[in-house]
Amino acid sequence: MKMNVKELVKRAVRAFPCKYQMYRIARLAVRHAKPLHIDNARERLMCIHPRPAYRYTRPEFAYAQTDRDLSIIVPAYNVERFVGPCLESVLSQKTQVDFEVIVVNDGSTDGTADVIAEYAQKDSRIHVISQSNKGLSGARNTGIDQARGKALMFVDSDDMIAPTHVDALMAALRAGDCDYVTSDYTDIDEAGNQIGQGKPREFMGTAWGRAYWRYVWEDVRFPEGYLYEDTILRYLIETRFTGLQVRDNGYWYRHRDSSISHADSGNTRSIDTYWILEEMIQEAETMNIPLRDVYELTVRQCCASVFGRRQQFDKQWIPVIFAACADFLDQLQKGNDDLVLTSDLSKDMEESLKTRNYRLWNLAGYFEIVNTL
Repeated sequence: MKMNVKELVKRAVRAFPCKYQMYRIARLAVRHAKPLHIDNARERLMCIHPRPAYRYTRPEFAYAQTDRDLSIIVPAYNVERFVGPCLESVLSQKTQVDFEVIVVNDGSTDGTADVIAEYAQKDSRIHVISQSNKGLSGARNTGIDQARGKALMFVDSDDMIAPTHVDALMAALRAGDCDYVTSDYTDIDEAGNQIGQGKPREFMGTAWGRAYWRYVWEDVRFPEGYLYEDTILRYLIETRFTGLQVRDNGYWYRHRDSSISHADSGNTRSIDTYWILEEMIQEAETMNIPLRDVYELTVRQCCASVFGRRQQFDKQWIPVIFAACADFLDQLQKGNDDLVLTSDLSKDMEESLKTRNYRLWNLAGYFEIVNTL
């Protein structure tokens, strides 16, 4: 098993004593910092990267009847090196579950289509859909629309799954009084080598590594054109459906240097970290999800999630995003007297935004990231 420097640092941080006490001391030093006001912050973000044009409309499944136990949806775009091992791992499942594999070739320009076609010729469980490039959300949505399974799973085309992963998730889904199940996961490097131990999923709101009953997706689709599309899990699924944690780490998540999380700073699309919040609040309202049910989540998204993605931003953008989040939270609070926060850290995040305390916002965001390593 391979152990890298990042994993060693995380272990050291987890073992460090008195983290919370140190945070409280640092908080005293910044609590009364000078407010940071930036006029027209949202308009400034629009100039850097406009909000994507996508707006939610209620979706429909293409097939009313289900004739499979499970649909495994694999979106694929320019993953010639990885899609073969991915499909090999999916097709090699040791299970009696009757599943189909929907591979959506999302306008790939390399040899991805050829690799997919080769596997489809060898195994009738694979259904290939080719489309012009719509991004990860659009590819997943196409797979959902065409699914015939009673349950759905997502596997990203550069990842892999262990031979018993499907069986573990489907057994738990069938046995549990729940609407979806969530597994742990294992990090692998670009070459496929395991990094560290399996990891719990408490702090990763991703679509993969889960199995859902079909009805969960009846009125939900991924927001097309946005980065951070998995935010819908927290806002639109976890608020309305019951999940169950499965201690199986058979989802193998590949870390690639070319992924968005490793991109150089200055990628204007990273501004979607703000736009996705506006989209989620609007979709939650459309689905009659009370603001109080997503308010604390939104506070933490406005602080910790933005802070956690800071390396993707040009440094000059970060104060503007902070100001836009502060303005956004201010609008949400108007006329809503039932918004409750359950943790002291959430209250600090809210205070930082309400008082425009940029230093407290940075401190609270940093502590949240360290605390969830």
